[in-house]
Amino acid sequence: MNITTTTANSRPALLSLAGGLSLFIAFIFVQSLFFKFTNSYETQFIFGTLAGWSGFTWFGAYGGYFIGTAELIAAVLLFTRFHGVGALMAIGIMTGAIFFHLFTPLGIVMPEFNAAGQMIGTDGGLLFGMACLIWLSAVVLVVRDSRQPQGFVHYFLHRFLNRLPQKLQGHSGGTDTENGGAV
Repeated sequence: MNITTTTANSRPALLSLAGGLSLFIAFIFVQSLFFKFTNSYETQFIFGTLAGWSGFTWFGAYGGYFIGTAELIAAVLLFTRFHGVGALMAIGIMTGAIFFHLFTPLGIVMPEFNAAGQMIGTDGGLLFGMACLIWLSAVVLVVRDSRQPQGFVHYFLHRFLNRLPQKLQGHSGGTDTENGGAV
């Protein structure tokens, strides 16, 4: 009897892990569009708080649409050959979300509102926790993409690194005449 497990061949495990993480990120991003694109009370609270804190009043009115559009683009890219770009976008978006939760008046625990706009409780930090999980998931996807020769992140990193001068890459490339010929 021949039983093949995912540990016997790591490639299928990585493919299913990447697919699962991509689905998770895309599901959360697309699900959040309802709140952002309908200007829900939660969206008004979050982006209004950030607008007041930052002084960018336009962010209160348009921030949800801007971030929602970026999340939608990232979610779509996760299922194309540019999935590494989608994962990088997810890292960027969630880095901003985590930063604003931790270092602004926004805080970690968000209020929940009823249909009339009255605060009825809190989310217990769920929104912040989801941002952290998405960030970690996207980091795994970027690392995976950077290690695959056909990955966009791999391609970009190697093209970029090959253009750097050798000294910046950690290669001296010969002798240093200023130090008496020693490298």
